[in-house]
Amino acid sequence: MDGNSATPRKAQLDKEEREHLEDIVTEMRERVEANVRYQLDAYDLDERPDEDASLSDEEEDLVEAIELEAVDGNDWDDGYEQYITGVGYTIVNRLAALRCMEVRNFIDEEVTRFREDGLTPAADRLVTEEFMLEEEAVLDAYRNACDDLAEEIEILFDRSTAYSLIDPDDDTYEDLCGMLDEVSDEVWRADDVLGWVYEYYNIKLLDDLRRKGDREGLEPEDVPAANQFYTPHWVVRMLTDNSLGKLYLEDRGALQETVKRQDSMSPDERKNRPLTPDESPDIADFCTYLVPSEEEGEPPEFDGPEDIRVIDPACGSGHFLLYAFDVLERIYRAETDLDHAEIPREILRNNLYGVDLDMRACQLAAFNLYLKGRTRAEAEGANGFDMPEVGIVCADAKVVDVEGVEKVFDEVAGDDREVQQALDRILDAFEEVHGLGSLLDVRGTLGDLFEDDADVGGIQLTLGDDPRESHTLGQVLHSLHGAVEEHREADSFLAQDLRSFVRLLDILAQDHDVALMNPPYGSQNRMPDSVEEYVEENYQFRPEFYVNFYEICENLSVDNGRIGMLVPRSFMFKRTLQDFREGILRRGAGVDFLAEYGLGVLDNATVRTVGTVIKTGVEEEDEMTGRFIRLHDIDGSEKENVYLNEILSDTSGQDIQRFFEIDISEFAKVPGSPISYYTPEEIRALHDTETKIDAERAGIDGENIADAVQGLSSGNNDRFLRNHWETIGVEGYRPISRGGSDAWIQPHTTQTAYWNSGKEIKRTSGSLVRNEQYYGREGLTWTYIKETGRRFGYFPEDGLFDYAGSMLFPRGDRSLWSMLAVLNSNLYHALIISITIERHWNVGELGRLPWKDALEENSQLAEYARKQYELITQLRSGDPTSPYYEGPTLLLPNQSTQFYYSHPHLETIDTTQKDLPDGSPQDLKKSAREWEKKRLRLEGRIEKLASKMDALVFDLLGLSPDIREEAEQEIFLRTSESSEDREFPDPESVPEVPDNLDEQVKDLVHHFAMEAVREEDDGIIPLEGAENQADMLDRIVERFEDAYGEYAEDRLVEVDDILGAESAGDEAYPNLRSFIEDDLFAYHVDTMENTPIVWKLSTERLLADAKGEGFACFVDYHQFDASLFDRLSNQYLEPRKAELRDRLSAANQRRNDESLSTSDRADATDEFEFCSSALEQIAEFEAVMQELGATNERDFDADDRELVEELAPKVAAFREETAERIDTLAELREMNGEEWFQDTFSDGFWDKVDEWRDEWLDALEELEHACEEYAEPSDESVEAHLADLFDYFNWRLKGSDHYSSTGILFMTYYFEREGADLLNDDGGPFENLTEDERMLASLATGVNDASIIDEEYLEQVADDEDVDDVDDLPPLAEFKALAEEIDDRCQTVDKQVPSDWSDRALSEITTAGYQPNHKHGVVINITPLAEQSVVPEIIENKVL
Repeated sequence: MDGNSATPRKAQLDKEEREHLEDIVTEMRERVEANVRYQLDAYDLDERPDEDASLSDEEEDLVEAIELEAVDGNDWDDGYEQYITGVGYTIVNRLAALRCMEVRNFIDEEVTRFREDGLTPAADRLVTEEFMLEEEAVLDAYRNACDDLAEEIEILFDRSTAYSLIDPDDDTYEDLCGMLDEVSDEVWRADDVLGWVYEYYNIKLLDDLRRKGDREGLEPEDVPAANQFYTPHWVVRMLTDNSLGKLYLEDRGALQETVKRQDSMSPDERKNRPLTPDESPDIADFCTYLVPSEEEGEPPEFDGPEDIRVIDPACGSGHFLLYAFDVLERIYRAETDLDHAEIPREILRNNLYGVDLDMRACQLAAFNLYLKGRTRAEAEGANGFDMPEVGIVCADAKVVDVEGVEKVFDEVAGDDREVQQALDRILDAFEEVHGLGSLLDVRGTLGDLFEDDADVGGIQLTLGDDPRESHTLGQVLHSLHGAVEEHREADSFLAQDLRSFVRLLDILAQDHDVALMNPPYGSQNRMPDSVEEYVEENYQFRPEFYVNFYEICENLSVDNGRIGMLVPRSFMFKRTLQDFREGILRRGAGVDFLAEYGLGVLDNATVRTVGTVIKTGVEEEDEMTGRFIRLHDIDGSEKENVYLNEILSDTSGQDIQRFFEIDISEFAKVPGSPISYYTPEEIRALHDTETKIDAERAGIDGENIADAVQGLSSGNNDRFLRNHWETIGVEGYRPISRGGSDAWIQPHTTQTAYWNSGKEIKRTSGSLVRNEQYYGREGLTWTYIKETGRRFGYFPEDGLFDYAGSMLFPRGDRSLWSMLAVLNSNLYHALIISITIERHWNVGELGRLPWKDALEENSQLAEYARKQYELITQLRSGDPTSPYYEGPTLLLPNQSTQFYYSHPHLETIDTTQKDLPDGSPQDLKKSAREWEKKRLRLEGRIEKLASKMDALVFDLLGLSPDIREEAEQEIFLRTSESSEDREFPDPESVPEVPDNLDEQVKDLVHHFAMEAVREEDDGIIPLEGAENQADMLDRIVERFEDAYGEYAEDRLVEVDDILGAESAGDEAYPNLRSFIEDDLFAYHVDTMENTPIVWKLSTERLLADAKGEGFACFVDYHQFDASLFDRLSNQYLEPRKAELRDRLSAANQRRNDESLSTSDRADATDEFEFCSSALEQIAEFEAVMQELGATNERDFDADDRELVEELAPKVAAFREETAERIDTLAELREMNGEEWFQDTFSDGFWDKVDEWRDEWLDALEELEHACEEYAEPSDESVEAHLADLFDYFNWRLKGSDHYSSTGILFMTYYFEREGADLLNDDGGPFENLTEDERMLASLATGVNDASIIDEEYLEQVADDEDVDDVDDLPPLAEFKALAEEIDDRCQTVDKQVPSDWSDRALSEITTAGYQPNHKHGVVINITPLAEQSVVPEIIENKVL
C-alpha cells in the first residue's frame, strides 16, 4: 500500500469546500442519529429498564453504556441523548477516516465506496471467497476494516468500546457512504479535513449552547461542543513557527540568520513554500511565518529531538500537533542520523501529546497523527508502519462513578501502605474530574505525595518507560497504567475509562517545552459550576477557561519554554483579568509576540481573538520587548495576506502601522496594565497623574474630580418604564437616562420611569436601587455599549438613571460643560481606547481616565459644548418622539412654535435663540428643502464645534497635530465610524424636491391628526362623521387653514398630489382621505415607536366577511376612560346607525329600480351590502362594549379571601409591636446618648434601624391594606402593585434574627441579648429595675396579645431553637412566631395571585368592567380591546 498519490495533498480547505463539507456532515449526522435512535427504541431503552427486568447480554451492555453517560447528576434521558450523539459521531468519524485512508491508497479493498451492484470492493471479496450473503458482507467488511486498523489506531477503531455497540443498518450505511461520495477526493486528502468534520458535526448545537450558557449555564458535557472552533491553518503556522520553530532556532543560535535569510522571500514564497521535507528540509525553509525579532531568548535545554515535548491541552482534532509534526520531522533530520522512514514513528512516540474532553475529537487527533506518520513513513520508503502508542488521551473518563476502581488500585499498591494511601488520594482528589480535562492539577494535588522526579536523576517517565523501584509521581502513574492495561479485556467498559484517566494523569505529570492551544473560551455560566469550584480552589487566577488553561500550561512548561495560544482579545483589557495580565507581563512570563486578529478567524464564532506566544520562566528583572501585530481591521479572508505582505515584507510607507515593538514595562503606566500596544507614547504618558475622573470607583489610587455611578435596575422594565408621551399627566413618572445609542451632547431621552419615591421598584424582587442620593441631580450620562465614541451627553435635573445609563457628577465647582467637551473629544476617546477597546465603557474604565487642570482653564470648551446642545435641540424639534418636539419639519422653517409636550427637561432650553431660516408658506417643496438645508447646516455646525474642541483639547495638553492624527486614525480603526461619517454635504446640494418630501408631508398630516385628537373636547374624532359631525379629514383641513391661512387650499392640493395619484372629483382630497383611512394609524404606530397615543377603534374585524369598515374613530389615549363607551354609543354610534339605515333604505330602492342602468343598480347593491355589513358590525361592537363593561371576577376564591381577612389583623399587630420597640429604642438613645447606645447594642445598630424603620412600618401598613383589598369581593378590582407586598415580606421585610440581616427580625438578636436576663419567669420585667433596664426588658417581652398567634408557629420556633415545650421559649419567641406566621400566610397568598405583573394589571383594569389606568401604559390598556378585535391588527403585530 502506497501513501503517495499523484495528487498533491492540500494543507487547508478553502471557504467553498468548507461550506459544502458542512452541509454533508450535517446531513450525515441527522441520518446516523435517527438510525441509532431507531435501534435503541427497538430495545425499549428510551426509558431506563426496571431493576428486575430480564435483559439480554446486548441490552445489558447498552444499559451500562448509557449509564456511563448519565453520571454527574444527569438522568437517564440525558445519558440516552448523549449516547446517541457519541455513537453517531463515532460512526461518522470512522467512515470519514476510512475514506481518508482509501484516497491515500492505505486500504487495498475499499469499504466505503459502493459499486453499481450494491457492494463495496471489500464486501465483494467476502461474497466470492467466503461465500457470505451480500446483505451481510457490506457491514462485515466495514467491521473487519475497523478491527484491522484497531491494532494501529485503537482509540478510533476499537470496536470493544461503548460507542461501538451499535452499527448503522445496511440502508443507513449505504446512504452515509453515498454522502461521502459527494465530497471530492481532493478534499479528503487535505490535512485539515477531519478537523472540519469535527467542528461541523455539532454546528447546529452551537447557538443553542451559547444561549444556554448565557441563560442558565453549561453542564460539563456541553463544554466540548460549545467550544468546537477549528483553528485556521495559517494561524497554526504562525503560532507554531514562533514557538516550536523559534525555540529550536534559538537553541542552535540560528534565529537571526534565519530571519535575514527569509527577508528575501516574497509573500507568495512564504505562504506556498514546499510541504515535503525533501523540498524544504530546513526549519528556515519551512517555518516562514516567523515574526521579525532582533533579540534571541534563552531556550530550554534538550540533548536531542526526542527530548522536545509538545502538548496541546485542548487538542480537538490535532491541528497544532499535525503541524508540529512537520516541524519536528525537520528537526530530527537535522539533528539525527536516523533513517528518514523511522523518524515519523519516533515523533509519535516521543514528542506529541494531546488532551481533550471530547472522545470524538481524540479519535480524530489520534487518527490524524496516524495518517500523518504513516504517510510520511511510506513516502520515505517504509514497508508498513508500526504505530506506537500516541500521547492522545480523552479526559472525560468517569472512573470514580464506576465500581471496581478500588480493586485495580489495590493491585498497583500491593503491600505498600503509602502507595495505597496515595492512590486513595488520587480517587479522592479527582472525584469530580468530569468536565475538567487538562485543568486537572495533577502536580499540585499529588506531587507532595511522591519523591521529586528530579531527585532520582531528573528522568521523567513516559508511557513506554519501565518503572523504577522508588516511587516518584511518574513511576507510580506508570505502574498504575500497567495494572490498568491488564484489565483492558475485562467484561466492562471500566478499564477503558480508567486507562484513559491514568494516561491523563501521566501526561499532566510531565514537563513540556512547548504548549500550543486554542482552549475553550468563557467564564460565568459558560463554565460548569463543578469546574468553577475546582478552579477557584486550585488555581491562582479567576475561573475563565482560557486563563486557567494558560495557567496549567505554565505549570507544565519548563523554564524558557513557549506557550502559543489563540484566545479572546478581552484578556488584553478586562479588569477582572488584571492579575493574569500582569502575571504574563511581569511575573515569570513575557509576551514574545501578540497578533490581534479580531473577528473572522474562527468560522461560526463571534469572538474577537488574539494569537500570542508567551515565554515561560523569564526572570522578572529581565527587560523584554514585545512584538505586536495589528490585523483586527482586516477582513477575515485577507488577514493572512496582510500579515505576509505588510508585516513580514517591507513595512515602510504604510498608511496604517501594523507592526509594533514595545518594552513590556510600558503597559504598567496605564491603570490596569492593559495591553494597548497601539497607543502613542505621548498619550500613554497622560496617565501619569494622581488626578483621575473617579479613582475610587475604578479601584485605584488617586484624587477624584467626579463621581461616576451606576443607577437603578427596576427588576421589570415593562412594568416601570414608559415612553414619555404616554405618561403625560400621569403622576409619579420621571425622565430616566438609559444610555441608548444616541447620548452624544443631548441624550435622546424618550423614556420615563415610575418612581413616586421608589417604593414599588424597591419592593419588586430583582430590583436594585443604587446611588439614590444622586437621583434628580444634573450631570453627564453616557452610552454604556456602542461601536463608536462620542458617548457623553448632558442630562438635566429631576431625572433618574439606570445601570446602562450611568452618570458622572463633577465634584465641587468643576465645570460640567467643560467636562462634557473633554470627554467627547478624540483625545479622551483615545485615552479610553488605551484602557479598553471593548464596546462597553463601564464606570471603572471611565474612572481610570486622567484629568488635567489645564482643561478647565479655557472657558471656550464649555461655550462650545453649550452651543452644540442648543443646535441638537433644534435638530430634534421635528421628531415627535423627542421631548423637544415642536412640530413637523414643514412648519418649522416658517413659524416659531411651542413645544408640543410638557416635559421637565424643557426648562433647560433657551427658546430665544432659534436659528429660523426664511421660508414661504406658499410652497411645501420649498419648505421641505429649507428644512433639509437647515438640517445640514446644523449638523455641519455641530461637527465644526466638535473639531474645534478636539483641536483645543490636544493643544491644551501640549500634543502635536501628528499625535492628534494618530489618535483619530486609531479611533476610526477601532470603531464602526469613519472619517467620512463626520463630513456633511453642502446644504445647497439639496435637490429642489428633497428625497424625503413624501415623509415630511406625512409627518405634517400626522402632526395635525395628533393635535386635533388632543384638542377635541371628548378626545374622539370619527373617521367618517354623521349628522354633520366633523370627521378626521375635516379636522386636519381646519389645521391647514390655521397654519397656512389663505394658502391652505393650495397646500392641501399639494399634499393630496404628493400622497397619491387619484384625481379630485366628488372628493376634494381623495388621496389625503385615503391616507387617513388606510395608513394614518399605521404611520402613527411606526412613528411613535409602537406606542400609539392616538388610538383607532374599528368594527371591521368583528365580522369575518365584513364589507368595509362600519364604524371607526380616532381616540386620544390620555382622555380614554371608563365613560368612553357611553360617549361613543350616545354621540357617535346612534347617529351613525341612523345614517346607515337611511342609506340602506335608499340603496334597497335603487337596486330594485329597473329604470336605472345596470351599473347604477350594481352600485346600489354594493351600497346596500356595505350598509347591511356596517350595521351588523356596529351591533357586534355594541355587544363587545357591553362585554368589556361587565365585571370579570378575579381568580381569588372565598377561602383565599378568608385567608387574607385573617391575615390583616396579624399584620397590624406585628406593625404595632415593631413600632413600639423602635420607639423604645429611639427613647433610649435620646435619654442616654449615642455613646451609651453604641456600647449597649453595636456601632452600626441604630444606623441600620434608622435607615429602615420608615420602610418597615410603611410596608407593613401597605401589606395590611393589601390584605384588606384582597379580602373584598372578587368582582372588585385590586391595584396590581399590592400583590408585591406578600412576597416582599419574605425576601426583605421580615429578615432573620441574625445581626447581619436588614429585616425587622435582625433587631431581636440585640433585644434578646440585652433584655432577656431582665425578665422574670412570667416574661415580664423584674421589679426594682432602673428606667433604662425596664425599657431594655420591654424589648425582649412577648406580644401584647398572644392569642393572635397560631400555636403551630410557636411550636415551629420551639423546634428551630431545640426547645422541648413552647412554654420554655423566651417571651420574644412570640414576636418571631408572629413574623413566621405572617410569612407563611403571605407565601400562600403569593402563590394564589398571578406572579406576572401584567396579568395583575390587566385584572385591575377589567375586574369591575373596563377601566383604563394610564399608570400602566399603552400596552396594558389596549390589550382588552385587541383581544376583542376592535383595534387594527397592527396592534397585535407591533404594539403587543
